[in-house]
Amino acid sequence: MARSSQMFRPSTSRDIAQIGRLLRELEGQLAHLAKSVAFDARDAGSGVPDMISQVLSDLSDRFRTTVQSSARTVGHEATRVGAGAWHKIEDEVVNRPLAALAIAAGIGFLIGALNRR
Repeated sequence: MARSSQMFRPSTSRDIAQIGRLLRELEGQLAHLAKSVAFDARDAGSGVPDMISQVLSDLSDRFRTTVQSSARTVGHEATRVGAGAWHKIEDEVVNRPLAALAIAAGIGFLIGALNRR
């Protein structure tokens, strides 16, 4: 095991040195880009509102698609739950018709009382 770790050590230090060189090169390129952006900022200022408008439009489209998909899912779930509740009510009315009649009469009385006010 010690022998295999010695085999990889020189390549690891070469890799680390290569990564260091790449990072320094990237820093140089980023510094050049920053200078270029600062120089071109005056010219880019006119295109910024259009870019912002396009990004906001894209986000709006994605948001709309997500909301529509969620609304469909919620609608299907509400339909399923409503159908289940309706079947339970039907079962209770069939099994306990007098209790259902009393509840309906009570609801009618409450609606009538509220309607007088």
